[in-house]
Amino acid sequence: MLKPTVLTIGKIVCAHGLKGEVKILSLTDYPARFRAGLSICTYPLLPGIDELKIESVKGTSKNILIKLKGVDTREDAEKLKGLLVQIPIEKDTPLPEGTYWQHEIIGLKVITVDGKLIGYVTDIMRTGNNDIYVVALKEKEYLIPAIKDIVKKIDLKNGLMLINVMDGLLE
Repeated sequence: MLKPTVLTIGKIVCAHGLKGEVKILSLTDYPARFRAGLSICTYPLLPGIDELKIESVKGTSKNILIKLKGVDTREDAEKLKGLLVQIPIEKDTPLPEGTYWQHEIIGLKVITVDGKLIGYVTDIMRTGNNDIYVVALKEKEYLIPAIKDIVKKIDLKNGLMLINVMDGLLE
């Protein structure tokens, strides 16, 4: 499974004001990713522009106002409407130890503590209490709660997730 090279962190919804600011719909749980000095790219890419640099940021909720270097008029900003805001994965904010980005989890091989292959993480479902890993192998699919009693180890270097199978988990 191919790993992504960029993360989509927002979408430009409209121009704001007269000096080139744009309103961003945040698509991340970490709006602090939007910070002055951050280089972003857009999808689709703008002709002749590989990246844009954030000059300033206002707001901390789902809707964030940003000013991009070189986008100085409302007309410039309006041309960006609808574009996705992306950052290269290697420039992303590091997480605390023991926490992972979704793109790091998807694709991991899932085995039991006694060595039985269960499948590969194909998706992550967000719930109120904990995530649920969707693990599939051929025609079988399992829903594995992302809790410490079940997920015993995540080894990104070797692409493995070790789980403890509790009664009824794989039925």
